[in-house]
Amino acid sequence: MIQAVIPFKNGGVAFILAFFFGLFFFNGVGHMYIGKVRRGAGIMLLGWFIYSVVLLFTIFTIGLNIDRIYESYSVANEALPGLSATTVSSNNLNFEYLAPALPFIFIFTLVYLTFWIVQAADANRLAKRFNRHLDKKGTLLWY
Repeated sequence: MIQAVIPFKNGGVAFILAFFFGLFFFNGVGHMYIGKVRRGAGIMLLGWFIYSVVLLFTIFTIGLNIDRIYESYSVANEALPGLSATTVSSNNLNFEYLAPALPFIFIFTLVYLTFWIVQAADANRLAKRFNRHLDKKGTLLWY
């Protein structure tokens, strides 16, 4: 009888995959590496949802205030944009209309960053759990 060798899952590799791909908004890849494909796909979708909320809220906030930003730009430039040869430094622009949205954008960004780090640590933890079970019982923990 031929017996298959079940490979251990490297916790460091799981963490690095989850961390690196999380930089590019593909959270959950570390979970997929250790065999938790459904959980990884769920984490990926949740990460995309959180990122979409941040992105849409930012775009929506800027879109609602674009006329005010344009007015402050025109006043700072004292002419219509594109017609004068002078450039406007960013210090002359007035972004006070975006100030109410900044705390929400900051909070959602912190939520995403926390989610990103926690999912990477969770992939590492699950890989170690998988290896402990495999070492003790010689069977797969999941699949």
